[in-house]
Amino acid sequence: MKVTKKYLIIIAAFCFTQNIFAETESKPEDPNIGSSWQLVKNGSHSSSFGSGQVVYFLSSDAYQTHRSRKFQTWDNFSVVDGRNLVRLKKKDGIEIINSRFNGSIYQVKLLNGFYKDKTYFLIAEELEKNFKKKEIVEDENI
Repeated sequence: MKVTKKYLIIIAAFCFTQNIFAETESKPEDPNIGSSWQLVKNGSHSSSFGSGQVVYFLSSDAYQTHRSRKFQTWDNFSVVDGRNLVRLKKKDGIEIINSRFNGSIYQVKLLNGFYKDKTYFLIAEELEKNFKKKEIVEDENI
């Protein structure tokens, strides 16, 4: 009985001291969070069909697509339901809310259109490629 207590105390002490002495590293905040962007190319002519920029309803769908593109693993690519996609038109605006999966996927809020103020997910590479950052205009008269 005493031996069991010693082992439990040693194991508990080992577990807790790792957390105490662990190096705390603060992750730098993503500079895109909170910024607004506008689609400048690769827009769809229709919101219900056609090729062009899409945003995903599920973050897992966006991540699986990103991963399949990156590693060319189309053999175990997860099928994305077309009803879970929103096709953006040119000049549609988005706002970055959060980043996920080590910055490879952004959670975005749509700023106009039928799905205004709804949140979806966008692959980060497509943000840099197809969107232009909206500049904040400060009014000097205020």
